[in-house]
Amino acid sequence: MEMEKKILEFALKMEGEARDFYLNAKNKVNDPTAKSLVNYLADWELSHCNFIQDQLKKIESAGKWDPAAATEMDEESAREFLRKPWIEGELQSSLVSSVSDISLLRMALALERDFNNFYKKAAEKIDNTDGKKVLNMLANWEAEHMSIIDSQLQQMHKDFMTEMGFEPF
Repeated sequence: MEMEKKILEFALKMEGEARDFYLNAKNKVNDPTAKSLVNYLADWELSHCNFIQDQLKKIESAGKWDPAAATEMDEESAREFLRKPWIEGELQSSLVSSVSDISLLRMALALERDFNNFYKKAAEKIDNTDGKKVLNMLANWEAEHMSIIDSQLQQMHKDFMTEMGFEPF
């Protein structure tokens, strides 16, 4: 269980730093839709921190993982919570705000991709079935973040190109 604890301790640090990144980024984002997305991502990272802390406590006290503990923001409710405004075509951006917002969201996408890869590789390294479930659940959550951020980026890029007169591209 020592390796599992190290994985979770590292994951907790990563998720906390990601939350800090998003909290700092929300003050730099101009587009209201992108700002909302960054706020949601900060909240989700906090829920990941709480979930990982619970897993660490369970491993330390009972010596086992608890994949059923993901109740605060499970995969399905989080998907709905985050996707709705972006999937339903409510994206808005302007040429002035797009450039820096796009750069910031690209960094967010890279963060989420790194997390996804970390959780998948960590799941491959451990033998515990419940631990694999938890780590794969976290990887899936990060993949969902990636999908949502990518959708936002694509829409902002499309809007930017249209506004610049590069349509169709």
